[in-house]
Amino acid sequence: MPLETLDAGLLAGPEMGLGLQQAVLEQVGAGERGPTALLWRSPRYVAVTRPETRLAGFAEAARAARRLGFPVLVRNSGGGAVAANEGSLSFSLTLPVGDLRQGLYERYAEGVELVVAALRRLGVAAEGGEVEGEFCPGAYSVRSGGARGVKHAGLAQRVTRRAARLEALVLAERTAELVPVLELVYAALGRPFRPGSVGDLPSGALGVAGALKAEVRERYGGRERGLDAATLERARSLAASPLWRPAAEDARGG
Repeated sequence: MPLETLDAGLLAGPEMGLGLQQAVLEQVGAGERGPTALLWRSPRYVAVTRPETRLAGFAEAARAARRLGFPVLVRNSGGGAVAANEGSLSFSLTLPVGDLRQGLYERYAEGVELVVAALRRLGVAAEGGEVEGEFCPGAYSVRSGGARGVKHAGLAQRVTRRAARLEALVLAERTAELVPVLELVYAALGRPFRPGSVGDLPSGALGVAGALKAEVRERYGGRERGLDAATLERARSLAASPLWRPAAEDARGG
């Protein structure tokens, strides 16, 4: 089934990116839009999952991130805490589903395959697999250099009754800027993080975006289109909602 590809480019803030992801998920679930690939970048941020906000060390993790200039947002997909900046690329595939109980692992496998193939276009010896001391640890990571190598991307999913979003954060360039905040956040949450588990790719974020779009075209067909007014309006509404605001440490006793 052909996919429509939306490239939002560099956004003013990460809240808008998360709003766009949710707007596309709603549209696909409602049948207003077909399968869609979305790409975006934004200034620096840390995104955590809702379960992480309930950990004892979350308030300290949020304070540490914001001291380093990384706003903290809560995302509605799985996985673990991630950090990103203008050198990171957010990529998602949103697909209609008929039964939310089926297809979870197949989508993960398909997503890992796609990101691996895109990075190989850039000359990276990428493969799927966990990395020791990685951020957002899980079986569906994209790495090079084996288990003690570098994690280039982590995948997560958000599944509703009628649509599923598979998302990947690819750390392409300026990754050294992310190491201090990841160290502090993971230490506060009581989880391991190995600084050597992140590193730059030989191509920057724009090169990675081009490789991902080429891989999507080859696998699914479709065409790239601009963001329409209705999607942008819904995304702005979602970006302004409490779900996407930086975590309020004061409200959590921090």
